[in-house]
Amino acid sequence: MNKSFLIVTFSHLRCSPRLRQDLLCFAAFAICGLLSAGSLSPAAAQDATAQDTAQATGQQTAETQAAETQAAETQPIPALAYPLAVTVSGDDVYTVDLDLPGVWKTSDSTALFAQGTKLLRKPMNRPRCVVMHPARGILVGDTATREIYWIESEGAEPKPLTNGYLGVVMALVVSPDGKTIYAGDAEKRATFKLPVEGGKPELVARVNARGLAFDSDGKLWAVTPDAAAVKRIDVASGKVEDIVTGRPFQYPNGLCWAGDHGYVTDGYGKCIWKFTPDGKTEKWHEGEPLVGPVGIAITDKSIFVADPKQKEVYEFDRESKTPKARLAPAAK
Repeated sequence: MNKSFLIVTFSHLRCSPRLRQDLLCFAAFAICGLLSAGSLSPAAAQDATAQDTAQATGQQTAETQAAETQAAETQPIPALAYPLAVTVSGDDVYTVDLDLPGVWKTSDSTALFAQGTKLLRKPMNRPRCVVMHPARGILVGDTATREIYWIESEGAEPKPLTNGYLGVVMALVVSPDGKTIYAGDAEKRATFKLPVEGGKPELVARVNARGLAFDSDGKLWAVTPDAAAVKRIDVASGKVEDIVTGRPFQYPNGLCWAGDHGYVTDGYGKCIWKFTPDGKTEKWHEGEPLVGPVGIAITDKSIFVADPKQKEVYEFDRESKTPKARLAPAAK
C-alpha cells in the first residue's frame, strides 16, 4: 500500500467530525478501487495512460497525413484555371497553368501533358514559364522549388536541372544552337545561363528579365519591369543596351522576336506592342479578346498569347491580326 497516500489522507482526520467521516468514506472507496485494479501507484497509471494516448495520437497523425497526401495527389483533374505562359512546336501548343498546376497540350483537342501538385514546395507546384526543349519535351520554370524542370514526354517525371540554384524563374529561352538555357530570375534580378543538359547556372547580365527571345544575330532581348522596358544583351560579352526607355508599356510580361522587330504583351494595357531595334514602339493589337495578356509565342504565321483572365490562349494571324481561341475543352 502506498504509505504517502495513507499519511496524507489520515493527517486530515483532526478536522471536524463531519469532515472526518467524509474523508474516511472517500479513503475507503479509493483504497478498494486501487486494490481491485491491482495497483496503488498513481504514477504507474498515469504513465500507462500517457503511453496509450501518445500511441493513439501518433497513429492518428500518421493516418491523417497519409490521407491528406493521398487526397492531394489523387484529386480529379480540374478544368483549365490560369493559363500564364505558352510555347509552340508545329501544331502543338503547350500552356502553363499556374493554378492547376501543370501544363496543357493542345493540338486537335486539349489534354493534360504534365500535372503538378497542390503540395507546397513540391515539383511543379507553381510553374510560371515554358519553352520547348531542343531535343524533346519541354522546359518549365517552377517558382515553388526554385528550379527548371525538363519534362521529356506526357506524364514523365520532371527532371531538375539546376539543383535549386535559381530563385524566381520568370522567363526561359534556349540559344539558337540548342546548347544553352537562359533564364530570367526575378529574385536575383538577373539573367543566367546553364547547359541544356543541366548544371550550375552562371550569371550573364544584371537584367531582370520577364520575357526573353533571341534574334537572328544571336542577341538576347529582354523585357523588364525596370526603367528601360526592353534591353538587348550580348551574351558573349555580357554587354547590355537599353533599347525601349520611358516606360511606354503599363505592365509588360512576355516578349518574342520576329525577324526585324519584337512583340511585348501588356497586361494592364490589354494589348500587344510592337517594337523595333531603334526603340520605336506602337500598339499592334489592343482590346478584345484580350483582357490581361501575359505569355507570348510566335511562329511564321501566328502569334500566340496566354490570357489568364480569359482562361484562354489566342492565336493571332500575323497578317490579318484575326484572333481565334485555341484551348479546346479538356479531354475527360
